[in-house]
Amino acid sequence: MLIAIAVILAIITAIFLAVLAGLAHQMQPRPAPDLRSAPLGGTRFEKYEPTVRSDAARADALPWEDVYISSYDGLRLHGRVLRGSPGADTIVLIHGYRSSMANDFAGVAGWYAERGYTLVAADQRAHGGSEGRVIRFGERERRDAVAWTQYAGYVLGAERVWVHGVSMGAVSALLALEEGFPDCVRGVIADCPFDSAMGLFAFHVRKRFRLPPFPVVTIGSLAWRLLLGGHFVRTSCHEAAAGSDIPLLLISAGEDATVPPGSARAVWEARGRRDTLDEFPHAHHALCWQEDREKYAAALQAFLGAGE
Repeated sequence: MLIAIAVILAIITAIFLAVLAGLAHQMQPRPAPDLRSAPLGGTRFEKYEPTVRSDAARADALPWEDVYISSYDGLRLHGRVLRGSPGADTIVLIHGYRSSMANDFAGVAGWYAERGYTLVAADQRAHGGSEGRVIRFGERERRDAVAWTQYAGYVLGAERVWVHGVSMGAVSALLALEEGFPDCVRGVIADCPFDSAMGLFAFHVRKRFRLPPFPVVTIGSLAWRLLLGGHFVRTSCHEAAAGSDIPLLLISAGEDATVPPGSARAVWEARGRRDTLDEFPHAHHALCWQEDREKYAAALQAFLGAGE
Protein backbone atom coordinates (compact mmCIF):
# COMPACT_ATOMS: atom_id res chain seq x y z
CA MET A 1 0.00 0.00 0.00
CA LEU A 2 2.75 2.44 0.96
CA ILE A 3 4.62 1.63 -2.23
CA ALA A 4 1.48 2.28 -4.30
CA ILE A 5 0.89 5.64 -2.57
CA ALA A 6 4.53 6.58 -3.12
CA VAL A 7 4.27 5.73 -6.82
CA ILE A 8 1.07 7.76 -7.20
CA LEU A 9 2.63 10.73 -5.41
CA ALA A 10 5.72 10.45 -7.60
CA ILE A 11 3.58 10.43 -10.75
CA ILE A 12 1.56 13.44 -9.57
CA THR A 13 4.76 15.28 -8.67
CA ALA A 14 6.24 14.53 -12.09
CA ILE A 15 3.08 15.76 -13.83
CA PHE A 16 3.04 18.88 -11.67
CA LEU A 17 6.66 19.71 -12.48
CA ALA A 18 6.10 19.05 -16.19
CA VAL A 19 3.02 21.27 -16.24
CA LEU A 20 4.81 23.98 -14.28
CA ALA A 21 7.74 23.89 -16.71
CA GLY A 22 5.40 23.96 -19.71
CA LEU A 23 3.41 26.91 -18.39
CA ALA A 24 6.58 28.81 -17.54
CA HIS A 25 7.81 28.23 -21.11
CA GLN A 26 4.56 29.55 -22.57
CA MET A 27 4.95 32.71 -20.50
CA GLN A 28 8.31 33.53 -22.06
CA PRO A 29 8.37 36.00 -24.96
CA ARG A 30 9.68 35.25 -28.41
CA PRO A 31 9.73 37.37 -31.58
CA ALA A 32 6.51 37.51 -33.57
CA PRO A 33 6.73 35.87 -37.01
CA ASP A 34 7.07 38.36 -39.85
CA LEU A 35 4.14 37.58 -42.12
CA ARG A 36 5.83 39.39 -44.97
CA SER A 37 8.53 36.71 -45.22
CA ALA A 38 7.84 33.83 -42.79
CA PRO A 39 6.82 30.44 -44.23
CA LEU A 40 3.05 30.18 -43.86
CA GLY A 41 2.52 26.61 -45.03
CA GLY A 42 0.81 24.49 -42.40
CA THR A 43 -0.12 27.51 -40.27
CA ARG A 44 -3.49 29.18 -39.75
CA PHE A 45 -2.30 31.91 -42.14
CA GLU A 46 -1.83 29.56 -45.10
CA LYS A 47 -5.40 29.90 -46.35
CA TYR A 48 -4.99 33.67 -46.57
CA GLU A 49 -1.34 33.85 -47.69
CA PRO A 50 -1.71 36.11 -50.77
CA THR A 51 -3.61 38.85 -48.96
CA VAL A 52 -2.23 38.58 -45.45
CA ARG A 53 1.34 39.18 -46.65
CA SER A 54 0.47 42.34 -48.55
CA ASP A 55 -1.86 43.61 -45.79
CA ALA A 56 0.85 43.12 -43.14
CA ALA A 57 3.41 44.97 -45.26
CA ARG A 58 1.02 47.88 -45.87
CA ALA A 59 0.11 48.12 -42.18
CA ASP A 60 3.75 48.21 -41.12
CA ALA A 61 4.59 50.82 -43.79
CA LEU A 62 2.08 53.40 -42.54
CA PRO A 63 3.72 56.61 -41.19
CA TRP A 64 3.88 55.56 -37.55
CA GLU A 65 5.55 57.54 -34.76
CA ASP A 66 7.24 55.71 -31.87
CA VAL A 67 5.91 56.56 -28.41
CA TYR A 68 6.56 55.24 -24.89
CA ILE A 69 4.63 55.12 -21.63
CA SER A 70 5.35 53.65 -18.19
CA SER A 71 3.36 50.74 -16.84
CA TYR A 72 1.99 50.65 -13.30
CA ASP A 73 4.85 48.33 -12.30
CA GLY A 74 7.64 50.35 -13.86
CA LEU A 75 8.06 48.85 -17.35
CA ARG A 76 8.74 51.00 -20.38
CA LEU A 77 6.02 50.17 -22.87
CA HIS A 78 6.40 50.90 -26.57
CA GLY A 79 3.69 51.85 -28.99
CA ARG A 80 3.26 53.58 -32.32
CA VAL A 81 0.91 56.39 -33.21
CA LEU A 82 -0.60 57.13 -36.61
CA ARG A 83 -2.14 60.58 -36.54
CA GLY A 84 -5.47 60.89 -38.28
CA SER A 85 -7.72 63.74 -39.27
CA PRO A 86 -8.12 66.65 -36.80
CA GLY A 87 -10.78 65.78 -34.24
CA ALA A 88 -11.02 62.17 -35.38
CA ASP A 89 -11.76 59.33 -32.98
CA THR A 90 -8.80 57.31 -31.73
CA ILE A 91 -8.49 53.52 -31.91
CA VAL A 92 -6.16 51.71 -29.50
CA LEU A 93 -4.96 48.49 -31.15
CA ILE A 94 -3.83 45.64 -28.87
CA HIS A 95 -2.29 42.58 -30.52
CA GLY A 96 -2.34 39.01 -29.29
CA TYR A 97 -0.03 36.41 -27.77
CA ARG A 98 3.46 36.37 -29.30
CA SER A 99 2.17 38.51 -32.15
CA SER A 100 2.30 42.10 -33.38
CA MET A 101 0.19 44.91 -34.77
CA ALA A 102 1.18 44.07 -38.36
CA ASN A 103 0.11 40.44 -37.89
CA ASP A 104 -3.16 40.88 -36.03
CA PHE A 105 -4.35 44.07 -37.70
CA ALA A 106 -3.18 43.36 -41.24
CA GLY A 107 -5.83 45.02 -43.36
CA VAL A 108 -7.79 46.44 -40.43
CA ALA A 109 -5.18 49.11 -39.64
CA GLY A 110 -5.30 50.28 -43.24
CA TRP A 111 -9.10 50.44 -43.15
CA TYR A 112 -8.96 52.66 -40.07
CA ALA A 113 -6.24 54.84 -41.59
CA GLU A 114 -8.19 55.37 -44.81
CA ARG A 115 -11.08 56.74 -42.76
CA GLY A 116 -8.96 59.23 -40.87
CA TYR A 117 -8.88 57.59 -37.45
CA THR A 118 -5.92 58.19 -35.17
CA LEU A 119 -4.34 54.87 -34.25
CA VAL A 120 -2.37 53.90 -31.16
CA ALA A 121 -0.76 50.49 -31.74
CA ALA A 122 0.47 49.13 -28.41
CA ASP A 123 3.22 46.54 -28.07
CA GLN A 124 2.06 44.36 -25.20
CA ARG A 125 4.55 43.87 -22.37
CA ALA A 126 7.26 41.34 -23.27
CA HIS A 127 6.51 41.91 -26.96
CA GLY A 128 8.11 44.08 -29.61
CA GLY A 129 9.71 47.21 -28.18
CA SER A 130 8.05 46.92 -24.76
CA GLU A 131 9.92 45.81 -21.69
CA GLY A 132 8.98 42.72 -19.70
CA ARG A 133 10.17 39.15 -19.43
CA VAL A 134 6.90 37.33 -18.78
CA ILE A 135 3.60 37.14 -20.67
CA ARG A 136 0.73 37.23 -18.19
CA PHE A 137 -2.23 36.34 -20.46
CA GLY A 138 -4.12 39.54 -19.62
CA GLU A 139 -3.63 39.51 -15.84
CA ARG A 140 -1.23 42.47 -15.93
CA GLU A 141 -1.80 43.46 -19.54
CA ARG A 142 -5.29 44.66 -18.55
CA ARG A 143 -3.76 47.59 -16.69
CA ASP A 144 -1.51 48.34 -19.64
CA ALA A 145 -4.63 48.55 -21.82
CA VAL A 146 -6.07 51.14 -19.45
CA ALA A 147 -2.76 53.05 -19.52
CA TRP A 148 -2.81 53.25 -23.33
CA THR A 149 -6.35 54.65 -23.32
CA GLN A 150 -5.22 57.20 -20.73
CA TYR A 151 -2.36 58.13 -23.04
CA ALA A 152 -4.80 58.55 -25.92
CA GLY A 153 -7.11 60.73 -23.86
CA TYR A 154 -4.71 62.77 -21.75
CA VAL A 155 -1.64 63.06 -23.97
CA LEU A 156 -3.12 62.96 -27.47
CA GLY A 157 -6.23 64.82 -26.33
CA ALA A 158 -8.66 62.32 -27.85
CA GLU A 159 -12.23 62.89 -26.75
CA ARG A 160 -13.49 59.59 -28.14
CA VAL A 161 -11.42 56.41 -27.85
CA TRP A 162 -12.18 52.86 -28.94
CA VAL A 163 -10.19 49.77 -27.96
CA HIS A 164 -9.70 47.01 -30.54
CA GLY A 165 -8.06 43.85 -29.22
CA VAL A 166 -7.30 40.57 -30.98
CA SER A 167 -6.90 37.21 -29.19
CA MET A 168 -4.93 37.88 -25.98
CA GLY A 169 -5.25 41.57 -26.83
CA ALA A 170 -9.02 41.16 -26.73
CA VAL A 171 -8.66 39.47 -23.33
CA SER A 172 -6.56 42.39 -22.06
CA ALA A 173 -9.25 44.80 -23.23
CA LEU A 174 -12.15 42.82 -21.75
CA LEU A 175 -10.43 42.32 -18.40
CA ALA A 176 -9.67 46.04 -18.35
CA LEU A 177 -13.42 46.70 -18.18
CA GLU A 178 -13.20 45.59 -14.56
CA GLU A 179 -10.22 47.88 -13.94
CA GLY A 180 -12.12 50.85 -15.34
CA PHE A 181 -11.37 52.73 -18.55
CA PRO A 182 -11.30 56.54 -18.59
CA ASP A 183 -14.50 58.31 -19.62
CA CYS A 184 -13.21 58.91 -23.16
CA VAL A 185 -13.53 55.19 -24.02
CA ARG A 186 -16.69 54.62 -26.06
CA GLY A 187 -16.49 50.92 -26.80
CA VAL A 188 -14.39 47.75 -27.04
CA ILE A 189 -13.96 45.46 -30.04
CA ALA A 190 -12.93 41.97 -28.92
CA ASP A 191 -11.83 39.71 -31.78
CA CYS A 192 -11.40 36.01 -30.93
CA PRO A 193 -10.84 36.25 -27.17
CA PHE A 194 -10.47 33.28 -24.85
CA ASP A 195 -12.62 33.53 -21.74
CA SER A 196 -10.00 32.52 -19.18
CA ALA A 197 -6.41 31.30 -19.09
CA MET A 198 -7.46 28.17 -17.22
CA GLY A 199 -10.09 27.43 -19.84
CA LEU A 200 -7.47 27.92 -22.54
CA PHE A 201 -5.11 25.56 -20.74
CA ALA A 202 -7.80 22.87 -20.34
CA PHE A 203 -8.75 23.20 -24.01
CA HIS A 204 -5.18 22.59 -25.20
CA VAL A 205 -4.62 19.74 -22.75
CA ARG A 206 -7.55 17.91 -24.34
CA LYS A 207 -6.76 18.96 -27.91
CA ARG A 208 -3.01 18.45 -28.06
CA PHE A 209 -2.40 15.64 -25.60
CA ARG A 210 -5.85 14.02 -25.41
CA LEU A 211 -5.57 13.96 -21.64
CA PRO A 212 -8.58 14.11 -19.31
CA PRO A 213 -9.15 17.40 -17.49
CA PHE A 214 -8.56 15.64 -14.16
CA PRO A 215 -5.94 15.58 -12.75
CA VAL A 216 -3.96 17.61 -15.31
CA VAL A 217 -6.11 20.75 -15.19
CA THR A 218 -6.29 20.59 -11.40
CA ILE A 219 -2.52 20.35 -11.27
CA GLY A 220 -2.30 23.12 -13.85
CA SER A 221 -4.47 25.31 -11.66
CA LEU A 222 -2.05 24.84 -8.78
CA ALA A 223 0.85 25.64 -11.10
CA TRP A 224 -0.88 28.82 -12.31
CA ARG A 225 -1.38 29.85 -8.69
CA LEU A 226 2.33 29.51 -8.06
CA LEU A 227 3.25 31.43 -11.21
CA LEU A 228 0.59 34.14 -11.26
CA GLY A 229 -1.40 34.05 -8.03
CA GLY A 230 -4.87 32.87 -7.04
CA HIS A 231 -6.70 35.93 -8.36
CA PHE A 232 -5.47 35.23 -11.88
CA VAL A 233 -6.74 31.65 -11.80
CA ARG A 234 -10.25 32.87 -10.97
CA THR A 235 -10.28 35.63 -13.62
CA SER A 236 -12.57 35.35 -16.65
CA CYS A 237 -13.56 37.79 -19.35
CA HIS A 238 -17.28 37.19 -18.98
CA GLU A 239 -17.15 38.02 -15.27
CA ALA A 240 -14.96 41.08 -15.81
CA ALA A 241 -17.23 42.42 -18.55
CA ALA A 242 -20.57 41.65 -16.92
CA GLY A 243 -20.67 44.76 -14.75
CA SER A 244 -19.53 47.27 -17.37
CA ASP A 245 -21.81 49.54 -19.38
CA ILE A 246 -19.25 50.11 -22.16
CA PRO A 247 -20.60 48.68 -25.45
CA LEU A 248 -18.87 45.67 -26.98
CA LEU A 249 -18.47 44.28 -30.46
CA LEU A 250 -17.59 40.59 -30.09
CA ILE A 251 -16.10 38.72 -33.04
CA SER A 252 -15.82 34.93 -33.25
CA ALA A 253 -14.11 32.64 -35.79
CA GLY A 254 -15.97 29.44 -36.59
CA GLU A 255 -12.85 27.41 -37.42
CA ASP A 256 -10.85 28.71 -34.48
CA ALA A 257 -8.60 25.95 -33.19
CA THR A 258 -6.62 28.24 -30.88
CA VAL A 259 -9.17 29.29 -28.26
CA PRO A 260 -12.05 27.29 -26.75
CA PRO A 261 -15.26 27.45 -28.79
CA GLY A 262 -17.91 29.73 -27.37
CA SER A 263 -15.49 32.11 -25.63
CA ALA A 264 -16.88 35.27 -27.21
CA ARG A 265 -20.42 33.99 -26.80
CA ALA A 266 -19.83 33.50 -23.05
CA VAL A 267 -19.13 37.23 -22.73
CA TRP A 268 -22.18 38.03 -24.85
CA GLU A 269 -24.39 35.82 -22.69
CA ALA A 270 -22.98 37.23 -19.42
CA ARG A 271 -23.94 40.74 -20.54
CA GLY A 272 -27.52 39.80 -21.33
CA ARG A 273 -26.98 39.59 -25.11
CA ARG A 274 -27.14 43.37 -25.34
CA ASP A 275 -23.96 43.64 -27.41
CA THR A 276 -23.24 42.71 -31.01
CA LEU A 277 -21.82 39.23 -31.63
CA ASP A 278 -20.59 38.69 -35.19
CA GLU A 279 -19.58 35.16 -36.15
CA PHE A 280 -17.44 34.23 -39.15
CA PRO A 281 -18.16 30.51 -39.65
CA HIS A 282 -15.21 29.67 -41.92
CA ALA A 283 -12.51 31.89 -40.40
CA HIS A 284 -9.41 30.71 -38.56
CA HIS A 285 -8.26 32.28 -35.30
CA ALA A 286 -7.84 36.06 -35.47
CA LEU A 287 -8.28 36.03 -39.23
CA CYS A 288 -11.90 37.04 -39.59
CA TRP A 289 -10.90 40.12 -41.58
CA GLN A 290 -9.07 37.95 -44.09
CA GLU A 291 -12.03 35.59 -44.36
CA ASP A 292 -14.65 38.25 -45.08
CA ARG A 293 -13.34 41.81 -44.99
CA GLU A 294 -16.60 43.29 -46.25
CA LYS A 295 -18.58 41.78 -43.37
CA TYR A 296 -15.89 42.76 -40.86
CA ALA A 297 -15.74 46.33 -42.16
CA ALA A 298 -19.53 46.60 -42.03
CA ALA A 299 -19.50 45.44 -38.42
CA LEU A 300 -16.87 48.04 -37.52
CA GLN A 301 -18.74 50.77 -39.34
CA ALA A 302 -22.01 49.96 -37.60
CA PHE A 303 -20.40 49.70 -34.17
CA LEU A 304 -18.35 52.88 -34.43
CA GLY A 305 -21.27 54.75 -35.99
CA ALA A 306 -23.61 53.70 -33.20
CA GLY A 307 -21.37 55.46 -30.70
CA GLU A 308 -21.59 58.84 -32.42
